[in-house]
Amino acid sequence: MTEHQATIRPPRRFSRIWFIPLLALGLGIWLLLQQQLRQGPAFTIEFANADDLVAGKTRIKLLSVDVGLVDSLSLRDDLAGVVVHARLDRQYAHLLREDTRFWVERARIGTSGVSGLDTLLSGAFIKVAPGKDKSSRKRFEGLDNPPPTDLNAPGLRLTINSNTNSRLRSGDPVLFNGFEVGSVENQSLNPANLSVHYDVFIRAPYHQLVTENVRFWDVSGLSVRASARGLDMDVGSLNTLLSGGISFAVPPGMDKGEVVSNGEEFKLYSSLEDTLRRDYHEHVRYVVTFDESVSGLAPGAPVLYRGIPVGRVEKILLQELVAKGVYDDKITIPVLISIAPGSLSMEDTPAGAERLKTSLATAIQRGLHASLQTGNLITGNQLVSLDYHPDAPAQSLPPIQQYPQIPAIAGGFNQLQASASQLLNKLNKLPLENTLSEADRALQRLDSTLASLELMLQNPQLQQLPGQLQQSLGELNSTMTSIRQLSDTLDNSAHLLPAAEVEDRLPEARQ
Repeated sequence: MTEHQATIRPPRRFSRIWFIPLLALGLGIWLLLQQQLRQGPAFTIEFANADDLVAGKTRIKLLSVDVGLVDSLSLRDDLAGVVVHARLDRQYAHLLREDTRFWVERARIGTSGVSGLDTLLSGAFIKVAPGKDKSSRKRFEGLDNPPPTDLNAPGLRLTINSNTNSRLRSGDPVLFNGFEVGSVENQSLNPANLSVHYDVFIRAPYHQLVTENVRFWDVSGLSVRASARGLDMDVGSLNTLLSGGISFAVPPGMDKGEVVSNGEEFKLYSSLEDTLRRDYHEHVRYVVTFDESVSGLAPGAPVLYRGIPVGRVEKILLQELVAKGVYDDKITIPVLISIAPGSLSMEDTPAGAERLKTSLATAIQRGLHASLQTGNLITGNQLVSLDYHPDAPAQSLPPIQQYPQIPAIAGGFNQLQASASQLLNKLNKLPLENTLSEADRALQRLDSTLASLELMLQNPQLQQLPGQLQQSLGELNSTMTSIRQLSDTLDNSAHLLPAAEVEDRLPEARQ
C-alpha cells in the first residue's frame, strides 16, 4: 500500500489581502503630501477684530484672483486683537515679502467716495498688496484701511514732518496748483519730540515737480489767524475744506533745484504765508524790559527794524526768571526776542551772528531802542519795533542771564499818552489867568465899541446919509454926462477948423 505523505508548506508572511489597504494608505499619504505642497506656506495676520472673517471661507485675493484661504481664527494673548491663521497657494508663496500688506476689503463710505460694494453680495475678503523687499516673513499686522496707493505704483514716496496741529489723515490729497498729484498714505506720532510724520506718495509723472526747494503747507479746512498784521484767512478747495490736504510749490524767486529721490524729508508749514518766510539757521537773542503792559504781545510776534521784519518774539520771561530767582524786578516785563543776521543782509553763519552782535552793540550806543507798537487796532496784537531815538539817553544795561539787553522806550499809545501829559504840563505852566484877564478886558472894550457904533447908526442924520449920497451920485452922473457932451462938441470943432483954413487959402494960390 502506498502511503500518502502530507506536504507541509510554510505560511506566507504577506497576504495579498493587505495589498488593498496598503495601496489606499499610500494613496492617502500621496494625496496628503500633494495637498500640503499645493497649499503653500502658512502665515498669520493680526487685526483689531474679526468682523466679516469666517474660517475656511474667507478668501485671500490679489487683483480679484484667489491666492489663499483663512484656515482659523484665534485671539491674541493680550486680548487686544485677533490672529488670522491663513495659507497661500504654493505658486503664490513669493508674495510673503517683508513689506507686503494685508487688509480686509469690505464696503466703505468715506470722503473720497463709496468702495467695496461688491462685497455686500460675495462677502468680505482679505486683499494683499505684494511688496518688493527680498526678505520674507510669516507674521504680519493687517491695515485698518486700504492703502491709498499701490505699493508698486510708479512715483515718489516722501516723509513730511510737522510740529503744528495738523489735521491730516490717510487718503487726504496732495495738491500742486490746486490739482491732485498724490495722497497721504500714513501718519504717525513721535512721542520723543511730539512731532507728526506723514508718509506721502506723489504719482508719476508729477513726482518730477518735487525738487529740493519745494515747500509743503497744510490746506486743511478753513484757517483764520489774528496777528499783529491783521486777520489772515486761508481757504482751500471744497475737498480740503471738508477733509484736509497738503499743497506744495517752490517759493517765488527761488531756484527749483534738483528732483529729489525716495525717502526725502520735508517740513510741513502751517500756511502759505509761512512758506514765504525765509528760514534762517542763526539767531541772536536779546532781552527787552518793558515798563508798560505787554497785553497782545505773543510768542511769534514780529520784530521790526523801521518796518522791516528782522526777527520774532520768542517768549515772555517774567514768570520763568522769577521762578529761577534771577529776576526780582516785577515792575518791568522782560521779553526775549531773536534777530536773524540773514534778515539784515549778513551771513547766515556763526560768523554773521558775531558780526550782528558787534553791530547792535554799536547801534545801542548810538541810540537804538526797542518799543511796543500796535500792529492791529482791531485785534490789539502788538509787535516790537527797533529804531533810533537820539533824544533818549543812551543806556548800557547789564545782561539778564546770558542775554544782552536792548533799552526800551515808550511807544504806541503809551507814547501818545506821554506826549499828551507833556502838553498838559506845558499848558499848566502858562500864565493862563493873566491871559484870560486880558482877554476879558479886551472883550469888554469890544462891547463898548460896538455899543457906540450902534448909537451912531441910530442917529437920524446918519440915517439920511445914504439918501443924500445917492442924490449926490445922481448929480455927479448928470455933470459927467454934460462934460462928455461938451467934449464931443469940442472934438467936432477941432476937425472943422483945418478944413476952413484950407478953403480960405485956395484963392490966393490960384492968383
